[in-house]
Amino acid sequence: MMVAEIKLPPVLEIIRGNIVKHGNPLAMKGTEVAAWAKELKLPERGDLLFYTGGEYQLLPFIDSLVSTMTLMDQGSKVFSLMMGARNIINKTGINAEKLYASVLAKDRERFNSISYKAAIILQKLGYDLCYAGKKELYSGALLSELGFSEDMKSYAVKVAEVLKQSGAKTIVCLSPHAAEVFKFVYPKLIKDFPFEIKTFVELVWDKRHMLPAIKSSETVVIHDSCRLARELAIDEELRDILQSMGVPFREARCNRKWTTCCGGPNKLLFPDISHTIAARRVEELEETGADLILTSCPYCLSALQGGQAKDKDKDNKIKIEDLIEFLYRGFEA
Repeated sequence: MMVAEIKLPPVLEIIRGNIVKHGNPLAMKGTEVAAWAKELKLPERGDLLFYTGGEYQLLPFIDSLVSTMTLMDQGSKVFSLMMGARNIINKTGINAEKLYASVLAKDRERFNSISYKAAIILQKLGYDLCYAGKKELYSGALLSELGFSEDMKSYAVKVAEVLKQSGAKTIVCLSPHAAEVFKFVYPKLIKDFPFEIKTFVELVWDKRHMLPAIKSSETVVIHDSCRLARELAIDEELRDILQSMGVPFREARCNRKWTTCCGGPNKLLFPDISHTIAARRVEELEETGADLILTSCPYCLSALQGGQAKDKDKDNKIKIEDLIEFLYRGFEA
Protein backbone atom coordinates (compact mmCIF):
# COMPACT_ATOMS: atom_id res chain seq x y z
CA MET A 1 0.00 0.00 0.00
CA MET A 2 1.34 3.39 -0.98
CA VAL A 3 1.42 5.88 1.89
CA ALA A 4 0.87 9.46 0.78
CA GLU A 5 3.42 11.98 1.92
CA ILE A 6 1.99 14.26 4.58
CA LYS A 7 2.79 17.90 4.04
CA LEU A 8 2.28 20.43 6.76
CA PRO A 9 0.45 23.66 6.00
CA PRO A 10 2.92 26.33 4.78
CA VAL A 11 2.12 28.58 7.74
CA LEU A 12 3.31 25.95 10.20
CA GLU A 13 6.47 25.22 8.25
CA ILE A 14 7.33 28.91 8.10
CA ILE A 15 6.73 29.40 11.83
CA ARG A 16 8.67 26.24 12.75
CA GLY A 17 11.59 27.11 10.49
CA ASN A 18 11.87 30.65 11.78
CA ILE A 19 11.84 29.59 15.43
CA VAL A 20 14.51 26.95 14.93
CA LYS A 21 16.78 29.06 12.73
CA HIS A 22 16.22 32.60 13.97
CA GLY A 23 14.90 32.27 17.53
CA ASN A 24 11.41 33.67 17.01
CA PRO A 25 8.38 32.94 14.77
CA LEU A 26 9.04 35.85 12.37
CA ALA A 27 12.83 35.79 12.16
CA MET A 28 13.05 39.32 13.49
CA LYS A 29 16.38 40.56 14.77
CA GLY A 30 16.99 40.53 18.49
CA THR A 31 17.53 44.29 18.44
CA GLU A 32 14.05 44.73 16.96
CA VAL A 33 12.37 42.49 19.53
CA ALA A 34 14.20 44.19 22.41
CA ALA A 35 13.70 47.76 21.17
CA TRP A 36 10.99 48.37 23.79
CA ALA A 37 13.59 48.21 26.60
CA LYS A 38 16.09 50.71 25.20
CA GLU A 39 15.15 53.53 27.56
CA LEU A 40 15.15 51.32 30.67
CA LYS A 41 18.77 50.18 30.36
CA LEU A 42 18.11 46.98 32.29
CA PRO A 43 21.20 44.95 33.30
CA GLU A 44 21.76 41.60 31.59
CA ARG A 45 22.50 39.82 34.87
CA GLY A 46 20.56 39.65 38.12
CA ASP A 47 18.42 37.45 40.35
CA LEU A 48 15.11 38.16 38.61
CA LEU A 49 15.03 37.75 34.81
CA PHE A 50 12.29 39.69 33.01
CA TYR A 51 11.21 37.44 30.14
CA THR A 52 9.02 38.58 27.25
CA GLY A 53 9.90 35.91 24.70
CA GLY A 54 8.97 38.55 22.14
CA GLU A 55 5.36 37.36 22.32
CA TYR A 56 3.60 40.69 22.75
CA GLN A 57 6.02 42.36 20.34
CA LEU A 58 5.64 39.77 17.58
CA LEU A 59 1.95 38.97 17.85
CA PRO A 60 0.54 41.62 15.49
CA PHE A 61 3.07 40.55 12.87
CA ILE A 62 2.04 36.90 13.25
CA ASP A 63 -1.61 37.88 12.88
CA SER A 64 -0.79 39.77 9.70
CA LEU A 65 1.20 36.86 8.30
CA VAL A 66 -1.72 34.50 8.86
CA SER A 67 -4.12 37.01 7.32
CA THR A 68 -1.91 37.44 4.28
CA MET A 69 -1.46 33.74 3.64
CA THR A 70 -5.10 32.78 4.23
CA LEU A 71 -6.27 35.34 1.69
CA MET A 72 -4.60 33.26 -1.00
CA ASP A 73 -5.36 29.83 -2.44
CA GLN A 74 -2.38 27.84 -1.20
CA GLY A 75 -2.64 25.56 -4.22
CA SER A 76 -2.55 28.38 -6.73
CA LYS A 77 0.28 29.47 -8.98
CA VAL A 78 0.27 32.86 -7.29
CA PHE A 79 0.90 31.26 -3.92
CA SER A 80 3.67 29.12 -5.40
CA LEU A 81 5.29 32.24 -6.81
CA MET A 82 5.04 33.93 -3.42
CA MET A 83 6.73 30.98 -1.75
CA GLY A 84 9.39 31.04 -4.46
CA ALA A 85 9.89 34.74 -3.88
CA ARG A 86 10.26 33.98 -0.17
CA ASN A 87 13.18 31.67 -0.90
CA ILE A 88 14.83 34.21 -3.19
CA ILE A 89 14.41 37.07 -0.73
CA ASN A 90 15.76 34.93 2.12
CA LYS A 91 18.98 34.40 0.16
CA THR A 92 19.50 38.16 0.13
CA GLY A 93 19.24 38.26 3.91
CA ILE A 94 15.76 39.82 4.05
CA ASN A 95 13.08 37.66 5.64
CA ALA A 96 10.01 37.61 3.42
CA GLU A 97 7.59 36.62 6.17
CA LYS A 98 8.47 39.79 8.02
CA LEU A 99 8.10 41.77 4.79
CA TYR A 100 4.63 40.38 4.07
CA ALA A 101 3.51 40.70 7.66
CA SER A 102 4.75 44.25 8.04
CA VAL A 103 2.44 45.45 5.29
CA LEU A 104 -0.66 44.58 7.30
CA ALA A 105 0.66 44.76 10.86
CA LYS A 106 -1.56 46.76 13.22
CA ASP A 107 -1.23 47.79 16.83
CA ARG A 108 2.55 47.44 16.70
CA GLU A 109 3.16 50.35 19.06
CA ARG A 110 0.49 49.19 21.46
CA PHE A 111 1.74 45.59 21.72
CA ASN A 112 5.35 46.74 21.95
CA SER A 113 4.50 49.10 24.80
CA ILE A 114 2.92 46.35 26.91
CA SER A 115 6.33 44.85 27.71
CA TYR A 116 7.59 48.31 28.68
CA LYS A 117 4.60 48.96 30.93
CA ALA A 118 5.00 45.57 32.61
CA ALA A 119 8.64 46.31 33.46
CA ILE A 120 7.74 49.73 34.85
CA ILE A 121 4.99 48.27 37.03
CA LEU A 122 7.31 45.65 38.50
CA GLN A 123 10.01 48.25 39.15
CA LYS A 124 7.47 50.49 40.89
CA LEU A 125 6.58 47.52 43.09
CA GLY A 126 10.21 47.19 44.12
CA TYR A 127 11.46 44.38 41.90
CA ASP A 128 15.00 44.57 40.49
CA LEU A 129 14.89 43.21 36.96
CA CYS A 130 17.48 42.01 34.52
CA TYR A 131 16.81 41.37 30.84
CA ALA A 132 18.65 39.44 28.13
CA GLY A 133 18.00 42.17 25.57
CA LYS A 134 18.82 41.26 21.98
CA LYS A 135 19.96 37.80 23.14
CA GLU A 136 16.49 36.86 24.34
CA LEU A 137 14.96 33.92 22.44
CA TYR A 138 11.34 32.91 22.05
CA SER A 139 10.41 30.11 24.49
CA GLY A 140 9.51 27.63 21.75
CA ALA A 141 6.01 27.15 23.16
CA LEU A 142 4.56 26.81 19.65
CA LEU A 143 7.01 24.02 18.83
CA SER A 144 5.78 22.14 21.88
CA GLU A 145 2.10 22.93 21.35
CA LEU A 146 2.17 22.01 17.64
CA GLY A 147 3.98 18.72 18.20
CA PHE A 148 7.46 19.49 16.84
CA SER A 149 9.04 17.42 19.59
CA GLU A 150 12.47 16.82 18.06
CA ASP A 151 12.87 20.48 17.14
CA MET A 152 11.82 21.42 20.65
CA LYS A 153 14.49 19.22 22.25
CA SER A 154 17.38 20.90 20.44
CA TYR A 155 15.86 24.38 20.58
CA ALA A 156 15.32 24.21 24.35
CA VAL A 157 19.07 23.76 24.84
CA LYS A 158 19.73 27.09 23.09
CA VAL A 159 17.10 28.92 25.11
CA ALA A 160 18.29 27.45 28.42
CA GLU A 161 21.84 28.62 27.71
CA VAL A 162 20.68 32.23 27.25
CA LEU A 163 18.61 32.04 30.44
CA LYS A 164 21.58 30.71 32.43
CA GLN A 165 23.82 33.55 31.21
CA SER A 166 21.65 35.95 33.22
CA GLY A 167 22.63 34.30 36.51
CA ALA A 168 18.97 34.58 37.54
CA LYS A 169 17.27 32.42 40.12
CA THR A 170 13.74 33.38 39.07
CA ILE A 171 12.20 34.02 35.66
CA VAL A 172 9.10 36.19 35.42
CA CYS A 173 7.12 35.50 32.24
CA LEU A 174 4.68 37.93 30.68
CA SER A 175 2.95 35.21 28.67
CA PRO A 176 1.34 32.20 30.37
CA HIS A 177 2.37 30.13 27.34
CA ALA A 178 6.03 30.80 28.12
CA ALA A 179 5.49 30.16 31.84
CA GLU A 180 3.81 26.85 31.12
CA VAL A 181 6.50 25.56 28.78
CA PHE A 182 9.31 26.64 31.14
CA LYS A 183 7.58 25.14 34.17
CA PHE A 184 6.43 21.80 32.77
CA VAL A 185 8.30 21.06 29.53
CA TYR A 186 11.84 22.37 30.00
CA PRO A 187 12.60 20.35 33.18
CA LYS A 188 11.93 17.21 31.13
CA LEU A 189 14.23 18.30 28.31
CA ILE A 190 17.05 20.07 30.16
CA LYS A 191 18.96 18.17 32.83
CA ASP A 192 19.94 21.32 34.71
CA PHE A 193 17.07 23.84 34.66
CA PRO A 194 17.26 25.41 38.13
CA PHE A 195 14.87 28.34 37.70
CA GLU A 196 11.81 29.25 39.67
CA ILE A 197 9.12 30.20 37.15
CA LYS A 198 6.70 33.00 37.96
CA THR A 199 4.13 34.90 35.94
CA PHE A 200 3.72 38.65 35.89
CA VAL A 201 0.36 38.19 37.62
CA GLU A 202 1.93 36.32 40.53
CA LEU A 203 4.57 38.98 41.20
CA VAL A 204 1.95 41.72 41.15
CA TRP A 205 -0.31 39.65 43.42
CA ASP A 206 2.52 39.22 45.94
CA LYS A 207 2.70 43.02 46.31
CA ARG A 208 -0.91 43.92 45.66
CA HIS A 209 -0.95 45.96 48.87
CA MET A 210 1.34 48.44 47.08
CA LEU A 211 -0.91 48.91 44.06
CA PRO A 212 -2.40 52.38 43.59
CA ALA A 213 -6.17 52.67 43.50
CA ILE A 214 -7.73 53.16 40.08
CA LYS A 215 -10.73 55.45 39.99
CA SER A 216 -12.77 54.48 36.99
CA SER A 217 -16.44 54.41 36.13
CA GLU A 218 -15.84 51.34 33.96
CA THR A 219 -17.05 47.96 35.14
CA VAL A 220 -14.63 45.14 34.40
CA VAL A 221 -15.15 41.52 33.40
CA ILE A 222 -12.24 39.08 33.55
CA HIS A 223 -11.47 36.73 30.68
CA ASP A 224 -9.44 33.91 32.22
CA SER A 225 -6.72 32.60 29.94
CA CYS A 226 -6.87 28.81 29.49
CA ARG A 227 -3.15 28.45 30.16
CA LEU A 228 -3.23 30.71 33.19
CA ALA A 229 -6.36 29.29 34.83
CA ARG A 230 -6.08 25.61 33.95
CA GLU A 231 -2.43 24.70 33.49
CA LEU A 232 -0.99 27.25 35.94
CA ALA A 233 -3.96 27.39 38.35
CA ILE A 234 -3.90 31.19 38.51
CA ASP A 235 -7.34 32.80 38.65
CA GLU A 236 -8.16 34.14 42.11
CA GLU A 237 -5.01 36.23 41.96
CA LEU A 238 -6.52 38.34 39.18
CA ARG A 239 -9.58 39.04 41.28
CA ASP A 240 -7.52 39.83 44.38
CA ILE A 241 -5.50 42.36 42.38
CA LEU A 242 -8.61 44.18 41.18
CA GLN A 243 -10.13 44.18 44.67
CA SER A 244 -6.90 45.64 46.07
CA MET A 245 -7.24 48.54 43.63
CA GLY A 246 -10.90 49.12 44.36
CA VAL A 247 -12.00 48.04 40.90
CA PRO A 248 -15.51 46.54 40.61
CA PHE A 249 -15.72 43.50 38.35
CA ARG A 250 -18.27 41.01 37.12
CA GLU A 251 -18.01 37.31 36.30
CA ALA A 252 -18.82 35.70 32.99
CA ARG A 253 -20.92 32.52 33.00
CA CYS A 254 -17.79 30.51 32.14
CA ASN A 255 -14.93 31.63 34.35
CA ARG A 256 -11.78 30.49 36.14
CA LYS A 257 -10.77 26.94 35.09
CA TRP A 258 -14.10 26.61 33.25
CA THR A 259 -13.30 29.60 31.06
CA THR A 260 -14.30 29.56 27.40
CA CYS A 261 -11.46 29.45 24.88
CA CYS A 262 -10.59 32.69 23.10
CA GLY A 263 -10.03 30.87 19.81
CA GLY A 264 -6.33 31.72 19.69
CA PRO A 265 -5.00 28.13 19.43
CA ASN A 266 -6.85 27.64 16.11
CA LYS A 267 -5.54 30.80 14.50
CA LEU A 268 -2.62 29.38 12.53
CA LEU A 269 -4.60 26.61 10.86
CA PHE A 270 -8.20 27.75 10.98
CA PRO A 271 -8.37 31.55 11.29
CA ASP A 272 -12.07 31.75 10.38
CA ILE A 273 -12.98 29.22 13.08
CA SER A 274 -10.73 31.08 15.50
CA HIS A 275 -12.57 34.34 14.88
CA THR A 276 -15.95 32.62 15.29
CA ILE A 277 -14.94 31.13 18.66
CA ALA A 278 -13.53 34.47 19.78
CA ALA A 279 -16.69 36.32 18.73
CA ARG A 280 -18.79 33.94 20.83
CA ARG A 281 -16.52 34.49 23.83
CA VAL A 282 -16.80 38.26 23.42
CA GLU A 283 -20.60 37.89 23.40
CA GLU A 284 -20.43 35.88 26.65
CA LEU A 285 -18.36 38.60 28.25
CA GLU A 286 -20.67 41.34 26.92
CA GLU A 287 -23.64 39.59 28.52
CA THR A 288 -22.30 40.68 31.91
CA GLY A 289 -22.98 44.31 31.02
CA ALA A 290 -19.35 45.22 31.72
CA ASP A 291 -17.59 48.07 29.95
CA LEU A 292 -14.15 46.50 29.75
CA ILE A 293 -12.74 43.01 29.16
CA LEU A 294 -9.44 42.29 30.91
CA THR A 295 -7.16 39.40 30.05
CA SER A 296 -3.60 38.39 30.90
CA CYS A 297 -2.34 36.65 27.77
CA PRO A 298 -1.09 38.17 24.50
CA TYR A 299 -2.86 35.53 22.41
CA CYS A 300 -6.16 36.04 24.23
CA LEU A 301 -5.88 39.80 23.77
CA SER A 302 -5.27 39.45 20.05
CA ALA A 303 -7.86 36.71 19.51
CA LEU A 304 -10.65 38.54 21.34
CA GLN A 305 -9.94 41.68 19.35
CA GLY A 306 -10.15 39.60 16.18
CA GLY A 307 -13.45 38.14 17.29
CA GLN A 308 -14.82 41.57 18.05
CA ALA A 309 -13.76 42.81 14.62
CA LYS A 310 -15.41 39.83 12.89
CA ASP A 311 -18.83 41.48 13.00
CA LYS A 312 -18.09 44.82 11.34
CA ASP A 313 -21.74 45.86 11.41
CA LYS A 314 -21.98 45.52 15.17
CA ASP A 315 -21.51 48.55 17.39
CA ASN A 316 -18.78 47.30 19.73
CA LYS A 317 -19.16 49.21 22.96
CA ILE A 318 -17.12 46.92 25.20
CA LYS A 319 -13.37 47.54 25.24
CA ILE A 320 -10.62 44.95 25.51
CA GLU A 321 -7.36 45.51 27.41
CA ASP A 322 -4.50 43.52 28.84
CA LEU A 323 -4.22 43.58 32.63
CA ILE A 324 -0.80 45.21 32.20
CA GLU A 325 -2.33 48.16 30.32
CA PHE A 326 -5.03 48.52 32.95
CA LEU A 327 -2.65 48.41 35.92
CA TYR A 328 -0.38 50.96 34.28
CA ARG A 329 -3.16 53.53 34.48
CA GLY A 330 -2.68 53.64 38.23
CA PHE A 331 1.04 54.38 37.90
CA GLU A 332 0.44 57.10 35.30
CA ALA A 333 -1.81 59.16 37.57
